[in-house]
Amino acid sequence: MIKAFYKSKKWALWAYGGGAALIASLWIQVQITVAINTWYGGFYNLLQTSAEYKDKQVEGIALFYEKLVSISYITNGFEGEPSFAVLAFPYVILAVLTGWFTRIYGLRWREAITFDYIPRWRTVKEEIEGASQRIQEDCNRFARIVESLGLQVVRAVMTLVAFIPVLWGLSEHVTIPFFSQIPGSLVWVTLAVSMGGLVISWFVGWKLPGLEYNNQKVEAAFRKDLVLGEDDKVQYAQPDTIWSLFTGIKFNYHRLYLHYGYFDTWM
Repeated sequence: MIKAFYKSKKWALWAYGGGAALIASLWIQVQITVAINTWYGGFYNLLQTSAEYKDKQVEGIALFYEKLVSISYITNGFEGEPSFAVLAFPYVILAVLTGWFTRIYGLRWREAITFDYIPRWRTVKEEIEGASQRIQEDCNRFARIVESLGLQVVRAVMTLVAFIPVLWGLSEHVTIPFFSQIPGSLVWVTLAVSMGGLVISWFVGWKLPGLEYNNQKVEAAFRKDLVLGEDDKVQYAQPDTIWSLFTGIKFNYHRLYLHYGYFDTWM
């Protein structure tokens, strides 16, 4: 799947150019997130001191205007503190464009995989049951994973990297038991908790891939009998057979939901 996209000259521009554009866009979004986090600090400080402007309402309103919707940061040549509007509007626009481009990127990746597999499928010596459906469905699922999980992983890593300086600075003002003598204690605690959560999640959900695979098998058997029944309802799609196959589906789904239950409890 990776070779078909990243080692092909035909798709090199999309694979590397598109990937670089996505990473750059995500990095900009993360930097805006850090800036918004800093903005929140100043805004909450202003709220805490709002009583001081009881007799200076014009000045107080001006300060709130500067914090919320002012564009003076832009008109002053990007100097000073940006308002929430200056940070939020570009973030929303960039997030929408990134989501759209990610879907296009996943579709191009799916196209590369599909047309890499089709020549192999056409020349197999022995037919593999359901191979045509796997080309259509699995490639599509992979594209969906790129759109969702892949984007989230990259964003999470970038967010962690971007907030390390913030956490390092806050560590000087926070005392954590057993970590108080370690420079940047919040950073190390965050990394430890993240890695610990990842390991525990792996153990909690280690049966889910196998159950999902079994789910694909029972669904395929059920679907195959229905498809064959379209042409021959005497030999296929008999009520007893359908009931037996669907019982297998129910059994597998109950197991799957049970395991998802304790995985969701952990998450």
